[in-house]
Amino acid sequence: MLYEQFSRAEINPRLPESQTSIRLRAYARPNRQLVGDQQGRWAVLILPGGGYSMTAPSEAEPVALAFLNAGMQAFVLDYSVAPDRFPQALLEAAACVDFIHRNADKYGIRRVAVCGFSAGGHLAGCLSNLFDLPVIGETLALQPGDVWPDAAILCYPVITTREPFGSVKSFSNLLGKTAQRPPALSLETSVTPSNPPTFLWCTYNDGTVPMENSLLYANALRGCNVSCELHIYADGPHAMGLATPDSAFDETRVNPHAATWHGLCVEWLKGLQ
Repeated sequence: MLYEQFSRAEINPRLPESQTSIRLRAYARPNRQLVGDQQGRWAVLILPGGGYSMTAPSEAEPVALAFLNAGMQAFVLDYSVAPDRFPQALLEAAACVDFIHRNADKYGIRRVAVCGFSAGGHLAGCLSNLFDLPVIGETLALQPGDVWPDAAILCYPVITTREPFGSVKSFSNLLGKTAQRPPALSLETSVTPSNPPTFLWCTYNDGTVPMENSLLYANALRGCNVSCELHIYADGPHAMGLATPDSAFDETRVNPHAATWHGLCVEWLKGLQ
């Protein structure tokens, strides 16, 4: 396995400085021109959750290793969080997709997916919806096609700013407590037919980010005729990660049934044309 870390300047020297540090970590198989390398592997850019106040370790390296074990190349972005504000984290995620594309030959990569958890799911959804936002191209000197993900994986994502389902804490960290909330950041309102195919999962009794967030997004995708797969598990709290002992930070987040999401997701990714 190759393990590498990349700084802000290495990702894209045009990325603005932030008040919080960032890093991109790669967990990859060497490109040895095996059949899997020649066919081209998926790369998965993992965006951990944390309410835009931190990035959760339980949703970072364990998830990367799971995708690596499934024959994919994995990258983890510890993106900027509060007190940094929108669009800082979006610029960083966009720059990382471009970085992975630029290093496709090195890693034997054919396509790039984004995989976000909770607030990281909101960030992945922002990139899926708003990849052509002018500020991305103007700041990073990139084209929309450079940062468009080929697939999106949203795990119990924060989606809406609307009551009663919106995550007040996450949006306060992202925008500031007194900031007006741009309508497009309520992601169910800014889906377009250009969104990538999307896999979502959540739990019926998530008391932190209600399942209605995923339902709203899935319905918006359907309205734009964007391919979508949605799984709602009956039981489980928020922030389950892989829902296995290797990623759960307490016993309540170990759930063998919910843990099937990852295998289903890998199967879904490999089936995309």
